Amino acid sequence: MNCLRKYQVPYRRWAIVMSKAYKVVAKTIPTGERKGETVYTVSPVSYGLLTTDEVAKQISTECTATPADVKAVLDRYAYYVKENLKKGYDVELLGFGKLTIRFIISHSVDDSKLATGKIVDCLMPSFRPSYTMHNGTRIYSLLPEKVTLVKYGEGDSSENGGSSEGESSEGGNENVPPVLPGDDEVVVDDGTNSDGEDMGNI
Repeated sequence: MNCLRKYQVPYRRWAIVMSKAYKVVAKTIPTGERKGETVYTVSPVSYGLLTTDEVAKQISTECTATPADVKAVLDRYAYYVKENLKKGYDVELLGFGKLTIRFIISHSVDDSKLATGKIVDCLMPSFRPSYTMHNGTRIYSLLPEKVTLVKYGEGDSSENGGSSEGESSEGGNENVPPVLPGDDEVVVDDGTNSDGEDMGNI
């Protein structure tokens, strides 16, 4: 497939810096000495869900392949990823990370002879993002060198369409994430967790 980069400058820029919106969330402490007290945290906001069809259209604009051709390749790729997981292999997703199968186990046993497949409650697919270590910090390949955190609704022209991550948002692609720094933005270098928290399994 002869893919031609038509938009090299914007793609390079996106590979260097990225913006991620967040919103303030109020929570009530349920127990303890501070029970009933309201505290605040922040939650990431998604601008929508990019479907496989939309990704295929984006790729086709830079290739000689049609959207249908790209979709066919992506479908086959997904098929063989699942097939090889079934066969017991871990699967590396180039530039993303590794897919594995996790055991969900609610209890352990005292006798090694009792440690059999019967203690496995269920199986769960697990994704571990690829990363490199730099000065003791994980640098994830999925994230750009810098991430700008932008408070949702401030310095953002899209007042509607954003949703907390994990929520469904149909047709949110019209809302373009902001890219220009403002007064209420935080820049995170390297796009990694500074505390080294393991975000491997999601």
